Amino acid sequence: MTTTMPAPAGPGPERPRGRRFSPLRYLVVAACLLLTAMWVYGLFFASKEAAYQVSDPNWRRQAEAICERYEQERRQLADVDEGYISEPTPEQMLLRADLVEQATNLIEASLEEVLALPVTSDRDRSIVADYERYYRMVLADRRVYIDRLRALDLRPYGETRVGNGPVSNVLSDFVTVNQMKSCAPPTDLTTDA
Repeated sequence: MTTTMPAPAGPGPERPRGRRFSPLRYLVVAACLLLTAMWVYGLFFASKEAAYQVSDPNWRRQAEAICERYEQERRQLADVDEGYISEPTPEQMLLRADLVEQATNLIEASLEEVLALPVTSDRDRSIVADYERYYRMVLADRRVYIDRLRALDLRPYGETRVGNGPVSNVLSDFVTVNQMKSCAPPTDLTTDA
């Protein structure tokens, strides 16, 4: 009689292994959780005020009224020419300098009156101080241009750059958010609306 011995047990059927997360999966899950947290904060907890918005609607209305009054006065200035003159005479350049100076003086007077309006919070004071700082850059650029015209230097007007664009872009954002369109820097140096 021969006895057969049972064959040695093989590795047996494969058992499913537990899921293992690689470091990449942890990173993806963490990024998704972070994005979700940012959206929840932004939608439900973050302040809904725009970065440059003055919280006092009365201040905004008064500022717009001041700027509108000065804007109407500025539009009354008569420009020396109806279009671009490639080779102006010295007299035309000097007359243009006088007109740009008159317009700039009106804009500056408007700014001074707006800045005299009382603001009620530290945040609003900070926002208005930024507005003033950027507007002073525009005024300084205009004064440089006036001086160049008086020196019969025909280089075009240029604005200080803030970030990726001219300083007037920052001011345009401010006046748009605060519904003060008349307080925007004019697109023309003298009378353009």
